[in-house]
Amino acid sequence: MEVFLARQPIFTKNKKLFGYELLFRSGITNAFPDIDGDTATKNLLSNLFFPFEIQQILGNKKGLINFTKKLILDKAPLFLPKEQFIIEVLEDIEPDDDIVSALSLLNERGYSIALDDFVYHKKFEPMIKLSKIIKFDLVATPLTSLIDIIDDLQSKYNLKLLAEKVETYDEFNIAKQMGFHYFQGYFFARPEVISTKGISTNHITKLKVVNEIGQNNLDVKKIESFIKNDAPLSFKLLKYANSAYFSRRIPIDTIKDAIAYIGEDELRKFINVVVVSDLGDTKPNELIRFSIIRARMCEKFSQIFKSKFSVDELFTLGLFSYMDALMDSKMEDILQHLAFSDKMKNALLGNDREFSRMLDIIMGFEKGNWNQPIFKAFKRTDIEKKLPKLYSDAINMANAFYT
Repeated sequence: MEVFLARQPIFTKNKKLFGYELLFRSGITNAFPDIDGDTATKNLLSNLFFPFEIQQILGNKKGLINFTKKLILDKAPLFLPKEQFIIEVLEDIEPDDDIVSALSLLNERGYSIALDDFVYHKKFEPMIKLSKIIKFDLVATPLTSLIDIIDDLQSKYNLKLLAEKVETYDEFNIAKQMGFHYFQGYFFARPEVISTKGISTNHITKLKVVNEIGQNNLDVKKIESFIKNDAPLSFKLLKYANSAYFSRRIPIDTIKDAIAYIGEDELRKFINVVVVSDLGDTKPNELIRFSIIRARMCEKFSQIFKSKFSVDELFTLGLFSYMDALMDSKMEDILQHLAFSDKMKNALLGNDREFSRMLDIIMGFEKGNWNQPIFKAFKRTDIEKKLPKLYSDAINMANAFYT
C-alpha cells in the first residue's frame, strides 16, 4: 500500500520549529473526505515505523496526531512514545464521561493533550483542564473573535495556545501579541516584507557563488580552495559526505576526498543548498528544509514526467522557488543577479506551466491536500505509487543537508 504522509510545521514565537502535525492518507483515491478518521490514524500509527521512521519524520521534535473518539476510547494513543507525541482531540468529540475518563488516563500516563480546532463552550471545561495545548483555526475563528476567550482561558488554565492556518506575517504578529505560543501555517513561506532597499552586498556575493557553480566546466580546485577557507562550509561538506544519505561505512576526513566521493553533480547541489541556507539565515530553518525537499522532488520528477528542463535545472528550480521568502525581496530583483537562462527565470517567475504543475504537486504534499484534481488524475497509475517514495527520499536528503 502506498503511504501518503505530510508534515505541517509548528513554530514558536521566535519562529523556531516546535514540531509537526502529521497527516496521513492511504492513497490518492482515499484522500479526505472519503476515508474515515479511524482508518487514517490507524494507518498512520502503523506506518510511522514502516516504511517511514519516527526519527526520519520528526527528528527530535514533537509530533501531533489527530485521534477520533473511537481511537481514544480504544486507548490507541498508548501505542506512541509519550515523550515525543501530542494527542490531538478532534473538534467533533463531545466531552462525555467516557471521553473524559479516557483522556484522564492519558494525562495520568504522562501524555500531552491538545484540543483541535477549538470553539469555546463551557461544556468543554473538563477537557480543557486535562489539556496542555488548545488549537484555534484562524479561518473558522478569526483573531478578532478570540480576544475575550483567550483572556479568559489564560486567566483560568495553565496551557499553551496554538494558532492554525496562519497565512501572513500580520496574522502571526497579531496572534503573538494576543498571547499565542505556537503557530501553524504557511506565513513563513512568503516574503515577510518586500524590500524596497535592494539586495544587500553580502547577498549579491553569495549569488555570485551560485553563478560560479553553474558553469558548465566546473573549476574543482577553485571550489576546493573556497571551501577550505570557510570553516563552517568545510564542516557542512564533511558532515554531508558522511551522512546516512550516502550510507558510507568508512568516514571521509578531507575536503578533497569529500569532493571526489560525492562528485561534481552532488557538489553543485551542496554549494547551492549551502548558499540558499546562508541567504535564509534569519528565517525559520524549516523554510530551508522545504526548499531542499522541493529541489529533490523536482529532480526526481525527471523520472516520471517528460521535461524540457535538465535534472540539474529541476533541482535548482525547486531549491530557488522559495528565494523571495528567504530574502524578503521580489523574485524579479533576485533574478537580476543570477546568470540563469530565460527558461529558468520564466519558471521561477511563475510563467512556465510545466514547472507550475510540479510545484502544485509538491505543495499538495506539503499541505496534505491530496484531494486536488491533479492528484486524482494519478490514481491507479505508477505515478501514484512513486510519489510517496519520492517524498520520503526528499525528506532524507533534507535531513542529510540540514539537520
